[in-house]
Amino acid sequence: WGFIAVGMLRVSALALCLLAGADAFSGSIPTAMKPQLRAPAVSRRAPVAIKMGLFDGFQKAVSDGMKTPAEEGAGSSDLDEYQGYILPEGMREFTFDNRETRELASVGQFSLGGQNAPVEVAYEAPRQQGWSPFGMFQKEGAGGPQRADKENQDGTLVKPYMYDGVSTFCIFDGHGENGRRVSEWCEKNMPSYLSNAIAEGRQGQLLNRITDAYRAADQALLNEFGYAAVEDSGTTMACMMNKGDLLLVAGLGDSRVVLGLEEEGVLGAQAVTLDQSPSVAAERRRIEAAGGEVRGEGVGRVYAAGQQFPGLAVSRAFGDADGKQYGVTVDPQFIGWKIRPECDWVVIAASDGVWNAIGNENAVEICNKYRETKDAQNAAREITETSRKVWESVARGRIDDITCVVVYL
Repeated sequence: WGFIAVGMLRVSALALCLLAGADAFSGSIPTAMKPQLRAPAVSRRAPVAIKMGLFDGFQKAVSDGMKTPAEEGAGSSDLDEYQGYILPEGMREFTFDNRETRELASVGQFSLGGQNAPVEVAYEAPRQQGWSPFGMFQKEGAGGPQRADKENQDGTLVKPYMYDGVSTFCIFDGHGENGRRVSEWCEKNMPSYLSNAIAEGRQGQLLNRITDAYRAADQALLNEFGYAAVEDSGTTMACMMNKGDLLLVAGLGDSRVVLGLEEEGVLGAQAVTLDQSPSVAAERRRIEAAGGEVRGEGVGRVYAAGQQFPGLAVSRAFGDADGKQYGVTVDPQFIGWKIRPECDWVVIAASDGVWNAIGNENAVEICNKYRETKDAQNAAREITETSRKVWESVARGRIDDITCVVVYL
């Protein structure tokens, strides 16, 4: 898997938990981060522990110095027993009930639309230098025709205290001919679906109710737009919900949520989503069981077995009605996190236009520049603009839409 790496993070541990019906995941826990912003190296391979999305089932890597829940609380259903990631038994009982609403320090968002590849570049064979999220790379010093701006299909949902003190922040990354329509529909309608799920989601039922809400919204989207409009169009959704000291992330596709932390004076970046790509083993099995197959380099694409359609590069999304016949699902994956006030200080949600360009660690490093003033708006702006500069410096093909939401805790 060709991988673009910027200021790679040293990782000491990974915790990944899988729940039947509603998946709960936790990413890598870093021991150090000292990144330098720079253009990514071509074909650099990351350590396996931080290849987002390439994990399956229950895995746990433990090294010296990793902080884990107390032995008596490791499988507890009592959320107060946890610090950091919440294990499966706690996730089954996850609830926002009886949590005191906390005031968030600040919230900011920023978005830049992408650009289409020049016509004479777009149809060149992209395999000579291997797969990458940037397409073909511009040779050093080479010129070329100008790109044309494309419709920005990304979207955001920023709802502090959306319902019963639960704040909700989402990133949407639309794709296909009607990707912008789909992401706009989700921006408008998901607050009511999520609010109802929170209202009905008592202890032991919240994750099920949120999953039901995603399914109901996806069906309503199909009913309203019609099959033809969402046959090959859809959107990812990375949703983070917070009340008090609890953070719940419901991930759909390859938009990502990252937590910024500091332990003993060292910055860290804790991913709290896993990129749901067709090449992930568990995703591939579901796709193949539904009569689909995964082909292609990198993240892979979903196809009907033996056919050339639909060719979808994510395995979970709203819309994408054709892909739903071949194993693509709208069911989210969940991570629960018990916020540690002494070290957890910012949450970043962004489309893959950010993560493919600067990575988790550099996004946290940028937020750290604005940490004292809690200037979330300028942090989101700099993350987005820095990502765009990286795309412009290395991407010869299409430049992706880039969108970011920053929440200082």
